[in-house]
Amino acid sequence: MNWDDLKILLSLSRYGSTRKAAAQLGVSNTTVMRRLDGLEEALAGKLFDRTPDGFQATALAAELLPIAQGVEETLDEAERRLVGMDAQLTGGIKVSLPLWSAHPIYDALAKFSQQYPGIDLDISASDDHVDLARREADLAIRGMPKEKRPPKDIVGIKLMPISIGYYVHTNLLTEAAKGLRELTYIGSAPRHKQGELVTAGSLGLSGRHLFHSLMPRLMAVKHQLGVAVLPSMMAAEDPELLLLPNVPATHWGYIWVLHHKDLRQSARIRALFKHLSLLEKV
Repeated sequence: MNWDDLKILLSLSRYGSTRKAAAQLGVSNTTVMRRLDGLEEALAGKLFDRTPDGFQATALAAELLPIAQGVEETLDEAERRLVGMDAQLTGGIKVSLPLWSAHPIYDALAKFSQQYPGIDLDISASDDHVDLARREADLAIRGMPKEKRPPKDIVGIKLMPISIGYYVHTNLLTEAAKGLRELTYIGSAPRHKQGELVTAGSLGLSGRHLFHSLMPRLMAVKHQLGVAVLPSMMAAEDPELLLLPNVPATHWGYIWVLHHKDLRQSARIRALFKHLSLLEKV
């Protein structure tokens, strides 16, 4: 048994599928299955039941998982500490952005790249939680509600406020005002409901569509499918999108830049963190 085998065990237990585990590990589905088969053969036992809902950990896997998690935490901490002691303005930085990010953030990253030619940026985009302790990213930019703060092991600073409102395409609003078309409401997935200001019913709108993430919801509004909650800075990039009349935007939270506390002595992490923090003053 080696660390590569334990990584397969951890990824399959977390994601429940070879496809997602392979994507997280940067290997092929075939490699995941080959290593899993080899590990099960070495242990003379079954680690996962293959079910229609994905891979389900067996009792044997449940016994091994705490050991694998302990090894992972030790290695992750060692890696963070090594990166944190790096005094060179060279190397790579893994940055996780939301699926949608404001233009000032991309402008800041472009200027940073010009200013520090020895530092390479490895950019990924997701609206999912990013585990900075496990170094899924060195630095993350995320929106958080105004009442929330980063966890105690995470260093963070607010970059800019986020306001949200109900937006509609100007053509759709005009048609509705003329009685040619009824405005309908585009709903969101349950985990995004906290971002909604008032209920669709109180707006006098009937719900029709459901879009489970931000970018599809933006495209739905742009293509005149209805009214939806959007960040104001996102909607402002399209002059044809307007706030629903008599429903003002409201302050929802802030965009934060975040990194694990163990990386605060890394010269390149510190340089990017400081560079992005200047957006706070813009």
